Amino acid sequence: MPVKVLFVTSEIAPHSKTGGLVDISAALPRALKRADCDIRILTPKYGNIDPSSFQGESTGNRIRGSVEFHNQKIPISFLEMQADTSAAPTYFLECDALYDRLGIYVDPLTNQDYADNDDRYILLSRAAFSLCNAMGWKPEVFHCHDWQTALIPFYLRNTSAGIGYENSRSLLTIHNMAYHGLFDKNTVRRIGGAEPYFYPGSPIEFYDKVNFLKTGLELADVLNTVSPTYAREIQSAYEYGWGLETILKRRSNRLLGILNGIDDELWNPETDSRIPFRYTAESLDQKKLNKKALCKRVGLPYSADVPVIGSISRIVHQKGFQILAPVLTEVFNLPAQVVVLGTGDPNYEHTFREAARTFPDRFAVTIGYDEDLAHLIEAGADMFIMPSLYEPCGLNQMMSMRYGTLPVVRATGGLADSVTDADSDPEHGTGFAFLEYSSEMLLQTLGRALNAFRDVGRWQRIQRRAMKMDFSWNHSAAMYLELYHFCLENPPWEPQ
Repeated sequence: MPVKVLFVTSEIAPHSKTGGLVDISAALPRALKRADCDIRILTPKYGNIDPSSFQGESTGNRIRGSVEFHNQKIPISFLEMQADTSAAPTYFLECDALYDRLGIYVDPLTNQDYADNDDRYILLSRAAFSLCNAMGWKPEVFHCHDWQTALIPFYLRNTSAGIGYENSRSLLTIHNMAYHGLFDKNTVRRIGGAEPYFYPGSPIEFYDKVNFLKTGLELADVLNTVSPTYAREIQSAYEYGWGLETILKRRSNRLLGILNGIDDELWNPETDSRIPFRYTAESLDQKKLNKKALCKRVGLPYSADVPVIGSISRIVHQKGFQILAPVLTEVFNLPAQVVVLGTGDPNYEHTFREAARTFPDRFAVTIGYDEDLAHLIEAGADMFIMPSLYEPCGLNQMMSMRYGTLPVVRATGGLADSVTDADSDPEHGTGFAFLEYSSEMLLQTLGRALNAFRDVGRWQRIQRRAMKMDFSWNHSAAMYLELYHFCLENPPWEPQ
């Protein structure tokens, strides 16, 4: 019998997006459904989501339910949509008072977190049980993601919401340990049934505050992260575990790392409709035409002998801009050209705008996000740079390899698991990696990549090897299916 899974997520492509979770929430359930999993998705209906714009098939049913919230029973509804028969049914939680806003977590008018984010994601966790009750469908596994849904394991085992779900299990996937869902201790009164569990050292309490992520880490039956290396890193030190590493280490026998995949139909240079020249590992000359198109698009002069280094990223400290920004001039002098697409820290944005004005023939930056330009960077750049301080998984290095755009990465998290250094392992290398987090080591590694780039035969061998790597979701989905069975074959987790 197919495993019944409710996949609860705060983001899902293409409707709501702030980070990598959104792509996973769309691609993984589809792959799991192909693997004969009875999977259904629950996510909020934010203000920017217009049901009339949904493409493909949809039932349009509206399921009515209610939840106990703020000591009263309030009505909620779920709009059922299905993109096509291969997609998992998606249920959009409707509650305009909490979700009908311009932003997802942050108010774009103030650039501050919404003050009631605790209420917004308390409701999402509570609504998971309301949806299942209304459908008359009991999931065997509640698959939760990050702090926004990390209260589900608490409700499942410690409140009346879990009545009737004694045989269900919870799996919490950690996409980024840096975000905890940390709120004032008064939040405990609004969770519902949580006050007896709030005391120093309890699963809910963290330095006299309510910590949603900690609650899930303590109480979920099984934990996983989005790469094997990140699973080890978050147990090892504060810089990765963010103060929760002791809990993670204690739970190591129920903590697994599964590397994310990419949508290999969307990110495929042979069929990509967003790039001007499609190509394969056997027709790399076409890639050079995309490089010309990229240079023209961003206003850089084209040179076959000067590599273009691409970056599509949140422009923030975590992504390694701290070690890249100070040495941009040295990067240009390698020589190399750099193309950046993204948004983030205003200080870095200002630095890059100034660099583009000072070095117009070497540097181009687009502040914001442009899907067409993202595909053109992947197809037209020679290298892709990801010098991250930490990286739970990362997807762009996989997309880049698919396009023969060789990644230059810091060997952390999923970057370490997916990129093999071509100098250390010439027979299997797919990019260039370094360990020490420093500008000097970044420059040295870019220098190694440039030496390889000058050797056309060697460069193309590495490109072809990288393009043949399988980063599809099929393998990852099979591992998640095994993880669901592991949840069900083991007794519920008993917190120590």
